[in-house]
Amino acid sequence: MKPFTLITSYRLLIVLAVLCNMWGGFLLSPHMYADEPLVVGTSAIHSAVKDLSGKDSELAIVVPPDLCPGHFDLKPGDIEKFINAKLVILHTWQKDLPAIKSLIHGTNPPPEKIVYIQVEGNWLLPKNYIKGLEQIGKVLIKAGLLSEEDFKKQFEKRKKEIVSFEQQVLSSVKEIQPENIPVIASVFQSDFVKWLGFKVVDTFPRAEEINLSLWGNLLKKGKEENVKIVVENQQSGEIDLVKRLSTELNAQSVILSGFPYTCSSCNSWEASVQNNINSLLEALKKIN
Repeated sequence: MKPFTLITSYRLLIVLAVLCNMWGGFLLSPHMYADEPLVVGTSAIHSAVKDLSGKDSELAIVVPPDLCPGHFDLKPGDIEKFINAKLVILHTWQKDLPAIKSLIHGTNPPPEKIVYIQVEGNWLLPKNYIKGLEQIGKVLIKAGLLSEEDFKKQFEKRKKEIVSFEQQVLSSVKEIQPENIPVIASVFQSDFVKWLGFKVVDTFPRAEEINLSLWGNLLKKGKEENVKIVVENQQSGEIDLVKRLSTELNAQSVILSGFPYTCSSCNSWEASVQNNINSLLEALKKIN
């Protein structure tokens, strides 16, 4: 008998979801989502679709914004979202995630239903988010969910707003002379911190990739550079490790999000970026 693996459990969930969907089962409400909702891989794609199309309530997010996209458990509701979706928009890197692979294999959707967006890096950086808006706009136009005229109008509007926001942010942060503040950051947040002008002297990967040698190098570099802040990525989960590192270096630890909508006030892309910046500024106040 074959062992009951995680992949097997995913496939079993998919089969149960399909049956419940066919029979109107009591476990899954057929009225939980819109008739033809859009399913998006993360809150970053959700934000872009919302900005371009005005759709919000019809969107379903596969991975909650505060969780690591590579480590999450499928729920029956996630499977129903895929079954009912008119279109599924995912990041290219999600294609190889076990949960996503099992979901697609188990539901066997038509190829045109699944679209992958290739934009590297943190989507809370203005340049990356603008690229995301452009690619997602093309997807929505091709699917007949957005006219080319409406896309051009909304894209130019959002691009102008984002560029203006970036200029205001960088001008404001410049006053604290971030180039003189040495930082060690998660590899998932280093580009964001560099964008703001901070001096990133070293980076660290996920906790499972940190060995004694790397830990020793981080401590050595941190002390040599008199690091003031250690930045962790909220979705990676190395919070305790970062606190230990910051304590060893007598530095402040800061948790930044790589995705929008992770706090109660983060109800837009700009608000999500600003929340990250506020976290850094609060940490600076605590530095002696």
